[in-house]
Amino acid sequence: MVWKELKEYLKGEVDVILLTLIFVLVASTYFWIPEYVKTVQPNTLLAVTSPVLTLLGLLIAYRANDKLRNPKLKIVRWGIYKFENSVRVFAEVENAAGREIARDARAFITIRKIQNGREESLKKDDLIPEGELIDDDRPLVPYETVRVEGEPVPWMIPEVPYQAHGLDGLSLKHITNIAPGQRNRVALLDIIKRNEKYYLRVFSEYGTEKELIQEHVGKPPKSSNMRYIRRIRCALKLGNYKFYLNVSADKVRPATGVIQIDARDEKVLFLKPSQEEVSLKDLFGDSASRD
Repeated sequence: MVWKELKEYLKGEVDVILLTLIFVLVASTYFWIPEYVKTVQPNTLLAVTSPVLTLLGLLIAYRANDKLRNPKLKIVRWGIYKFENSVRVFAEVENAAGREIARDARAFITIRKIQNGREESLKKDDLIPEGELIDDDRPLVPYETVRVEGEPVPWMIPEVPYQAHGLDGLSLKHITNIAPGQRNRVALLDIIKRNEKYYLRVFSEYGTEKELIQEHVGKPPKSSNMRYIRRIRCALKLGNYKFYLNVSADKVRPATGVIQIDARDEKVLFLKPSQEEVSLKDLFGDSASRD
């Protein structure tokens, strides 16, 4: 894990590292060229290399200063908000103080199922059947080709001027700006308990709450009605799943987080950033939630 993080850091600093190496190489010529090339005088070499070293030094200082001003996002912690019949899992994302505004911040998730100790892609059998969905949930993931990799999830406080509209004219809520030293929350999913069983409602770019849309009955425009629906990414059955969260913004190195929800053992494991695991039994108590 440490090597992977170091690799990502070096990848983001490759321009500064390259300029520094060139600076060192040019500066070193003053020491070894006169030793091996007797016709080159040190003063002449110094006169030639000084402007190059000055330019390289300015470039290094500019790039380093620019990177220090760039936004720096961090997933500070995972949180759980308890409703009457469900709990909501979210991540708190912070932009470091003294940096620029993190503009166009987006959060994406990838879901893997843990099967026999291995991570696997989701399958149709992992999804709640369409006829068993509750509370007017409408999944975006097709049942024929199940895939949740790098899909957007909503901010609890999206940036209103950035909101566009998607299906059924619903507002998109997966873009925000985060000021220096401020936090915003990414809503991942609801854990719902019904009839002594759990299932997971994974949110989409359309937010967490139901929205009023116009549904046509028969051939429009002869008749139509209004109905509240919630556009979710998918609804997952009882199982063991791992969720990878990736948060990025303009001029920002992505921040990553990982949680695992094992509904069979009734626990939530916060893997990155690491936190104490949570028992679903403690969250919901002994009684089943009402239908």
